[in-house]
Amino acid sequence: MPVAVSLKSPVIADETDPLPSLLAALRPPPGVPPTLWESSFLGPLTEFLSRPGKRFRGQLARLAWTLAGNPADPPTELPLVVELLHAGSLVIDDIEDGSLQRRGRAALHRVIGTPAALNLGNWLYFWPFDLLKQMGLPPTVELAATRVCLDAVRVCHEGQALDLAARIGDLHPAEVISVCRVITERKTGALMGMAVELGATVAGADADTICVLRTFGKRVGVALQMLNDLSELTGTAGPLKHPEDLTHGRITWPWAWAAQRLPAAQFDALQVRGANLAAGTGDAAVLARSLLAALGADPQRPIRQLLEYAFLDLTEAVGDIPVLAVVRVELDRLTRYDFPPRPTTRRD
Repeated sequence: MPVAVSLKSPVIADETDPLPSLLAALRPPPGVPPTLWESSFLGPLTEFLSRPGKRFRGQLARLAWTLAGNPADPPTELPLVVELLHAGSLVIDDIEDGSLQRRGRAALHRVIGTPAALNLGNWLYFWPFDLLKQMGLPPTVELAATRVCLDAVRVCHEGQALDLAARIGDLHPAEVISVCRVITERKTGALMGMAVELGATVAGADADTICVLRTFGKRVGVALQMLNDLSELTGTAGPLKHPEDLTHGRITWPWAWAAQRLPAAQFDALQVRGANLAAGTGDAAVLARSLLAALGADPQRPIRQLLEYAFLDLTEAVGDIPVLAVVRVELDRLTRYDFPPRPTTRRD
């Protein structure tokens, strides 16, 4: 049963954000009362898009434009293409996962019902392609940008299929890390890779530069999913998100790290408890504490290492150019971690 909340369109405050004017242009079709348009479409759309988020993917798209060497300002629609595709995936994900919360508020399907939320999430997959047309790109660039987006959305759906089906009680411990990596690379990794590849493609970068930036984006996406999984385990993602992955028995990075760190018998015991919890018995808080204990005193360490090496490889590929300082700040913001001095020798 949808919860009762007001869907009156809120004001989006950032005056540099093109989204308010784009939303205002979504007028009701002739013959449709404005109140019906507002309640069925524009109100829920505006409410969801106004929720506070990092907008990190859009920022990376802009940074990729600059990293590609284009001295002009990127099109204002560029980051929105990325953010709107991401928003659509969140709405659909929440329906498929049975999530209760998104960005600090009730998940959209809990507000307006599953059919209306499903329709709106699907619509958000298509609107970005209209924005690509509005950029006035050369036809070959527009086609390449469209393919980048379509490929990413397709791959994300493959990852989501695995995410919905894989359960911690069904996998051999040796399979947990590989399945977790594939799911992450085909979901968050693919979306972040798309953000960077799109920015570089629209900027007119060459194939080698696009490849380098795509790889960087995917690695950052994997790190972002690691952080998200960890935040849900610790409860920093919010009280409604806290037990979600555990109670559904999903494959997450804390499970993957535990499979790597723990003796087989100890992990098997945790795995049984995870399967029991997914079946409806057990205590999520107790299991969360046990998993956290298995991760050691610094569970963010593998995330920081991944970001360090992603940044190092990017620097070696594009050169120590000024915009990398901005990239470094953005990565630092993810974990609130100050990167150490760049290693003098590379890892194997």
